[in-house]
Amino acid sequence: MKQLFYSFLLIITVVACYNGKAEKKKTTADNIAISKVDTGKMANFPGTAIYIELPKGFVWNETAMGFYRDEDGSVIKYDEFKTMRYAANMPVEESAGSLTNRQPIIISGFKGELKTYQEGSTGIKLSLYFGDNTFMNFIEGSYFNSRVQTEKEILAAFKTIQVKKQ
Repeated sequence: MKQLFYSFLLIITVVACYNGKAEKKKTTADNIAISKVDTGKMANFPGTAIYIELPKGFVWNETAMGFYRDEDGSVIKYDEFKTMRYAANMPVEESAGSLTNRQPIIISGFKGELKTYQEGSTGIKLSLYFGDNTFMNFIEGSYFNSRVQTEKEILAAFKTIQVKKQ
C-alpha cells in the first residue's frame, strides 16, 4: 500500500514539475508588493479580509454582487462560490469561455494566477486566484472587450489587492 502511495505521489510530482516548466515559458510572475499597510482608504469586499483600490467610478452594487461601474457595465467581484468550493476540497470549475492568457502572479506575498477568458463575442473575464496552503481567494473582473482602458484599470486594481489574513 505504501509503495502504491509513493508511486502516486511521484507521478503527481513529475506531472507538476513538467507543467511548471511549460508555464515558465509564458511570462514571469508579477510580484505585487506587500508595501501597503493602510487599508483604511481601500475598498473591502464585504465579509472578507481583501482590500482593493478601485478604479474611478466603481461602487458596491448588491445586484452585481461586486463593485460595478454604471458607465460601462464593468464588474469587479469576489467569487465566494469558488472560494467555498475550494475550502470544501471540491473541484473549482473553470469559467465558461475560452482561455486566452494565463500568468503567474504574487498578491500580498501569496502565489496565484491571473487568467483571461474571452466570453462570447463581446465579453472578457479576468479571473484571479491567490493564496497558500491554508486558504485561496478568487476575484473576477468582467468588461466589454471594446473597453481596453477598462482592462488596464481592472488589472491595475488587482495589483493593489491587500490581504489582512486573520
